[in-house]
Amino acid sequence: LLLHLGFDVIAFDFDTFWFSNPRVRFEELADETEADVMMTRHLDADCFNMGLLYIRSSSQSAEWYSRYLEWLHQHPYEREQRGVNSLLGFTDQAISFPPKNMPKLKIGVLDDHNEFSSSRGGWLGDWSKLRFFHWVNPVNTVTHWSEIKFTDIEAMYDCALHHSTFGELARQGPAAFPRIVANADATSLWAPIRDLMNSLTVKAAPTRQVCW
Repeated sequence: LLLHLGFDVIAFDFDTFWFSNPRVRFEELADETEADVMMTRHLDADCFNMGLLYIRSSSQSAEWYSRYLEWLHQHPYEREQRGVNSLLGFTDQAISFPPKNMPKLKIGVLDDHNEFSSSRGGWLGDWSKLRFFHWVNPVNTVTHWSEIKFTDIEAMYDCALHHSTFGELARQGPAAFPRIVANADATSLWAPIRDLMNSLTVKAAPTRQVCW
């Protein structure tokens, strides 16, 4: 509906955390790449993840997304992520009864090394670039993963919404949260979430695997 009304759209999962307002950055990237849709991948896999997408409003993108949703509604046994990858032509994944003559959209791939990263494959630890993190199930998912990510995300929001954080953001600027956390003193409010995020880093990006 928003696309048809002329609004650009940002959609994201609830098991995520924003370190800064992404609107201006998305608009910059969309202008640079002339992309109609931008998404992020898993660091260890060469396919889009539905946990974050940005779509620029146009007649083509509105028609594409409407027809995609119609297809998904009619084929509830399919996975939404596989459908997006296939119908955008980003992967060679097969889906059942794909709609014909879908509008062609230009794809933009977001930086999943640091800027728009996730727990699937990890991130490279550059706090100056970090904007978004998604708690995606690891390849080898532990039985209590849902509890782990709930605890992690709760800690992130408790810290972000603390009055001390508001004070620092007022002093340093609204985009300063990653810097505040990265430079936190060991006894500060922000040190535990810095340690949490650092525990999810990897030294080098793994080889991307083909998506199933």
